[in-house]
Amino acid sequence: MPGEKIHGELYPVLLMDEADYVRIRTTVPGCRVTAGAVYKLYRNYNHPQLFVQGEVYVLDDDFRENYAVLLVCGATFYRLQQPSIS
Repeated sequence: MPGEKIHGELYPVLLMDEADYVRIRTTVPGCRVTAGAVYKLYRNYNHPQLFVQGEVYVLDDDFRENYAVLLVCGATFYRLQQPSIS
């Protein structure tokens, strides 16, 4: 399962812009991701006028860039370092 080695090092965050990883809670047919799996978030910076922090996508189970998964599937965002408490 993707991301299995880092489960103990992940901290939940509320904002996708702060996240490094995502856990898929629910899926829809045709989305090509596994419910309960953790995926690394990647960012595409080709359109900075639309996506200041980069357009976010995951590599799905077929190892293809999947931009829609975060729009149609339930997800929880995580980062590797503990968020600072201010």
